[in-house]
Amino acid sequence: MPDIKELLQSMTNRLILINILVFFGIQQGLFANAYTGFELYYFEGTRFKPWQLITHLFLHGGVAHLAFNMLALWSFGRILEQQWGETRFVIFYLACGVGAALISFLLDYLIFGPFWGATLGASGAIYGLLVAFALNYPNFKIMLIFFPVPIAAKHFVPVLLLIDLTAGVTGFSIFGSNIAHFAHLGGALVGFLMVQLFRRIR
Repeated sequence: MPDIKELLQSMTNRLILINILVFFGIQQGLFANAYTGFELYYFEGTRFKPWQLITHLFLHGGVAHLAFNMLALWSFGRILEQQWGETRFVIFYLACGVGAALISFLLDYLIFGPFWGATLGASGAIYGLLVAFALNYPNFKIMLIFFPVPIAAKHFVPVLLLIDLTAGVTGFSIFGSNIAHFAHLGGALVGFLMVQLFRRIR
């Protein structure tokens, strides 16, 4: 059995631990699920602060939101971290999360109008990881909890993105309400572009 020190040698595991500690220790403990100032607010609003572009990635809207994101981070992140190394992996993760927020801002500014509520969660970064995983391991079979039939990553990820796009355009989502679908797609786009950049550098 690996000890704590060995587990924390992985950047993926450290990110998961930070998210868990922030959710239970800060959001639910210190702030009792109230406004923290670390959520992401629209850039033209008075509540917006630049650091929120990163801090919102470590906040979550509930236990289920946290659990699904952390499961995906552990499932796909540890494999990509082994491939890229710790530094490139964490740069990729944060870039996808920040890029998702910026693309969402741009779409709100140009098309949808300001969203004055708070945005939080690592989903934009997670979608970047999903795209990167599908590009690097297209034939890897993914087993879903709610659909117990193995699906190749090259089929699963495009279908997931199509579902998000449809939900974002129509307003009807099978995942529930208050979901930033275009932020998900923004994270996926940044992930795609960064994989191409990594391949050129290599």
